Amino acid sequence: MVDFEQQLDLEFDGEFLVPRINQQAYRDIYTLEGWLRRLCLASWMRAYGALWHQHLDRKLRKNLERLAERSRQRLHLDAETSGDLIWQSDIGQLLSMLTDPRIAGDVHHLAGQDQQAIARDFDEIREIRNVLAHNRALSPQTYALLRVSIIRLQKVVDHFRSCLLYNSSNILDDDDGDLGSYLAMLLEGNDWSKFQAFVARGHGFIEYVTLPTPPYDKWPDARRLLEVFSDHLDYITAFTMNRLGDEFIIVAPDELDEDSQAGLCRAFAANPDVWTDVPYEEQHPRFICSPKMWIYENQSPFRSQEEPPW
Repeated sequence: MVDFEQQLDLEFDGEFLVPRINQQAYRDIYTLEGWLRRLCLASWMRAYGALWHQHLDRKLRKNLERLAERSRQRLHLDAETSGDLIWQSDIGQLLSMLTDPRIAGDVHHLAGQDQQAIARDFDEIREIRNVLAHNRALSPQTYALLRVSIIRLQKVVDHFRSCLLYNSSNILDDDDGDLGSYLAMLLEGNDWSKFQAFVARGHGFIEYVTLPTPPYDKWPDARRLLEVFSDHLDYITAFTMNRLGDEFIIVAPDELDEDSQAGLCRAFAANPDVWTDVPYEEQHPRFICSPKMWIYENQSPFRSQEEPPW
């Protein structure tokens, strides 16, 4: 007699049986791996700014640059083709970059755990990931083992999210000696009813922030953001965007040289038209799924954990 729960784990695609667990496992690993790649990039940029890739192992960097060039040549596939080096890496290369001793302090600050603990937990996922990549059917037991490792690494992801997406940054106003006063000068005569903007600093990053303005019916256009700021993408860690639309933040490392930071500040202050009436889910995956595009919830999922019970 076939177990009823086992029946629920399989579905037909024509005459072919497909395990639903494979689909869920792929989604879980896709999401987790994406967060770890973001953590890796943020850690390197926090340490070395726009020139972070020059500090990679030379042989590894050349290999990743070659893969990035091949990725850019696949435009005919109409898939996401970012040249970001970390997104070209396989799991072994990703872990070698994430565990590089030169960014140990940055990883610990952003992840809340040391590098070896992260690598040890993710190493347990690698084998299941390889099984998935070879289209082998998983079982509920396989998925249970996967979830144990994912739950441990979720603490790392949550700490990173709290630092980069839901942080408490210090606003640099016009009394601030550097970027705050520079942005204030650039925004003299600004129509604040149409462009609510400020600059802040936190966790080793500078944030160029836009706030919602009426009529509150627009979303950041990923394609336009990548086009408008194309000359500054090497300086940008991420565009973080409110899931409900109407606002976005440019996150850049505080480690940037003065000219690069000033150039990015000028591009932001120009208030370029980067808006659309197309929600994120309906934008082209090639752009909205770029490694530069990060989306945050309107309400921090960690706020209730931080507030006292009374």
